Formats: sequence, C-alpha cells, structure tokens
Amino acid sequence: MKKKNFHYRFLVVSLCVSLGLGILFHDQYLLGSISLFFGCVQTLYTTKGKWFEAGIGILGTILSIIICLFAGLYGSIIFAVVIYIPLNIFNIISWKQHENNHVVELNRMTPLKSIFIVSLVIIGTALVGLLLSLIPTQKLAFWDACSNILNLAGILLIALRYKEGWIFWILCNFVEITTWSLALINNYSQNAMMLIIKNIIYVGLNVWGYLAFIKLRKQQETLKSTPITTKEVI
Repeated sequence: MKKKNFHYRFLVVSLCVSLGLGILFHDQYLLGSISLFFGCVQTLYTTKGKWFEAGIGILGTILSIIICLFAGLYGSIIFAVVIYIPLNIFNIISWKQHENNHVVELNRMTPLKSIFIVSLVIIGTALVGLLLSLIPTQKLAFWDACSNILNLAGILLIALRYKEGWIFWILCNFVEITTWSLALINNYSQNAMMLIIKNIIYVGLNVWGYLAFIKLRKQQETLKSTPITTKEVI
C-alpha cells in the first residue's frame, strides 16, 4: 500500500511540477513539460524493473522529435527515428523475456566491456559530429552528436539489463544541459529553458535510478545465493 501511495504521489507531483515549469518558462505548446513528465514516469517504472517503461519511452521520444524539429537539431531526429524507437522496442522484448516475478533480472558489467563501450562512445561522437556538420542548417553538431551517442549507450545498456546505463544517461544530461544552454544563448529554440530545467531534474532522477538498480542487483544476488529449502518449495 505504501509503495502504491508513493507511486501516485510521485506521478501527481511530477505532473504538477512539469506543467508548472512549462507555464513559468513559457514552454512552446508545453512540449517540454509533457516530455519531462513522460521522463519522470519512465524513470519510476525503470527503477522498478518493469518492462513497459520502454513503451513510455517511445512516447517521450516522439515528443523529442517534434521539439528538435523546431530547434534544428536534426541529428537527434535521425537518431530517434532510426535508433531510439527500435531500441525501445528491443528493450520491451528483452526485459519481458528476462523477468522474474515481473521484475527484470540484471546483468553484471566487466572492466573490459566498460572500456569497449567508452571507446565506442568517443569514436561514435567524432564520426556522427562530422557527418552532422555537413548539414547546412544543423546546429551544435558535435554537442548534438555527443548527447545522442551517450543516450544511445544508456538505452542499449539498460535494454541489456546493465545498471551502468544510468551513468551514461547522467553524462548525457550534463551534455544536454550544455547543448540547450547554447541553444538558449543563440536563440535556437523557445523550448530551451524548459529543456535545461528538464535535464537538471533528470540528473537527480538518473542518480536515483542508478542507486535503485544497485539495490535491485544486490537483492537478486542474495536470492540466487540463498538455498531453497523444502519448506520454501512447498
């Protein structure tokens, strides 16, 4: 009951804060507000290991496409259509196939895998940034590339059930804060201020998510190491 009450309170507070910030900062069509609310809802259910969080992520991605279209951040649009939405679909399938008692079972990251992923992020940012810079109307090409590559790494790692995905999302938030700050200074987007606030809030949410996955991972390891007694089987 307490958990359900927390969920309801979290959703209501998230909605009120999102709409309130949107009105305060004159968010265009309240797109940033709705995107922030979807992000909060997705974070809530991701921390609980629920597979349907990716479906909420797809709705948030569609809103991000509209916002980035207005801002001229075409790299984000391309990534959303070609990569983010398909990855979220893969996330749904992967989590659904690897759940136990309706909660996803997490994997463990190795140092070698970590080095490999970080290397791919660096190389991917450089290559995508160069490609985006070829688009005449593209704004902030390398910042756009970096945020999308970090977000991609986070989504992929979460889809593969690694808690380290949250770390990449936290890094992505800081890059996004910088990107939208530059967009605000250069007057590229009317949603910029709202998206700066959104990513500041996301930093806190993603730290919460990382800590929640650490706790969930420990719980799962404890259950695996606990021998099943005859009484428990019955």
